[in-house]
Amino acid sequence: MSRWRYLKDRIFVGAVLLTSILTLAPLFHMIATIVVNGAQVLAIYGLRFFTETPPPPISGAGGGIAPALVGSILVTLLSLPLSVSLALLAAILSTEFPRNPISRLADTFSRSFASIPTIIVSMVVYTVVVVPMGSFSALAGAVALSLISLPYAYTAFSTALRSIPHTYREAAYAVGMNRLQTVARVFIPIVKRAVVVGILITFARAMGETAALLFTAGRYRAGVSLDIRAATDAVPLMIFDFITTPFKVYHEIAWGATLVLLLIYLAIFIAVKTAVREVRL
Repeated sequence: MSRWRYLKDRIFVGAVLLTSILTLAPLFHMIATIVVNGAQVLAIYGLRFFTETPPPPISGAGGGIAPALVGSILVTLLSLPLSVSLALLAAILSTEFPRNPISRLADTFSRSFASIPTIIVSMVVYTVVVVPMGSFSALAGAVALSLISLPYAYTAFSTALRSIPHTYREAAYAVGMNRLQTVARVFIPIVKRAVVVGILITFARAMGETAALLFTAGRYRAGVSLDIRAATDAVPLMIFDFITTPFKVYHEIAWGATLVLLLIYLAIFIAVKTAVREVRL
């Protein structure tokens, strides 16, 4: 290799590294800021940060995020069965009958929710669910989250089903299976790890959503509620409300809650990477 070609290669590698560093620097700075500020709050408050309710705004004592944490988990778990089941059915329909008008409509409908502003979904669910029920509720928040996370689950499921080699279908038909049996007994077991990844991605998407809960969840922070028909809270919603107030204690709780949410996302990311590494067709 000539000296000039070697120099161009070194310049190119350096430019790629520099661009990568500049691209990732804001992300690392954001993570470092959250860790530093959030860790200080968790060190001061201790375990009561996860078991107590938020304090009054003028209180000098600390509080916790128990209502928001339990509410986030409750609403997210309620939304998963609806979004995952609808996404899986739509994915099977679009992959098994790709030319059918109904499957094309299901594909378009499932993907279109990714481009709809989440605040609009929140307002629609408010009109359709909250107003007839007469109150905000965890159920209304779950409906909004299921619509928001539907396209992510559908994309994961449909991509996994389309990646199955056609020879598996031929082998299933050769032993006398029909289309339904082929999907249930062959395709689903093959992509089960991809389905798990899709569920985890859906969980992460729903867990971090804020705008969809603005007009649905209700912001109940006086205690921990497990009633799906009653108002509840969520960690992203609480962070949004607290960080916009002038009260220092609320800012501290918001930083701690942000770190907790970041750790949850990190755990989900590790689980997804582990599951993806084990995927085999």
